[in-house]
Amino acid sequence: MKLTFLLFLALKSWAGTDVSAVCPERIERQGSIQVHQQLTPKGSCYVSVGNFKAKDGIYRSFLFTSDGSLMVFNSYGWGTDATSTGAREFYFFPRLNLVPEFAWNPELRKLQVMATSGAVFNFDYEDVRLSSVSNAQVKEIPEVRPDNQGGVDITQYVGLLLDGGFRLGKAPTSVSSAQSSFTDAYGVSCKVRNNTLFKYTSSGDVMFKYSDAELKTFLKKACSKLKP
Repeated sequence: MKLTFLLFLALKSWAGTDVSAVCPERIERQGSIQVHQQLTPKGSCYVSVGNFKAKDGIYRSFLFTSDGSLMVFNSYGWGTDATSTGAREFYFFPRLNLVPEFAWNPELRKLQVMATSGAVFNFDYEDVRLSSVSNAQVKEIPEVRPDNQGGVDITQYVGLLLDGGFRLGKAPTSVSSAQSSFTDAYGVSCKVRNNTLFKYTSSGDVMFKYSDAELKTFLKKACSKLKP
């Protein structure tokens, strides 16, 4: 059940994007990290990062997708998704690359994941901690528990950051009536209802509505003080 929830975000699609030629399947390990790159049947590319040495169903993992999103997934032990999982979601703009990519840095003993925004996320080999982001500040709380909002907070992003918030049992942006918050590089924020940003299908898919150009047009009206 939890694997299904973890891959929920990867089933999102970014309309008009063909990533099949640049998203070969790769599964690799170093230290405690397992990283997996794969193309989903619906045409989205994802890179997942997790600790393959985690025990007792308690772990935190990270899922980067080709639509610019990052899901921080938490498992709090054995049980149903509704009671023992939680997720925090972020989106990073502008989206400059077609797919997320990863590379190992043996000298620093870090896995480096480049998101579609061009931001580089560094994970330590042994504890799979998100130690830094190239153009933002990141704080990770090591303890995996349901009362710390997913345990990861990203601030001071040099670009446009969409924070979908945290929710137990489901992806936060899957709740159409909830709000997500945009923050620009100057620290100005604006909250927007999810149903104005995402499309929801009868099969349960959630798709970000806009290209980068369309998003700028939308934000000029919805969040005029932002500088996207």
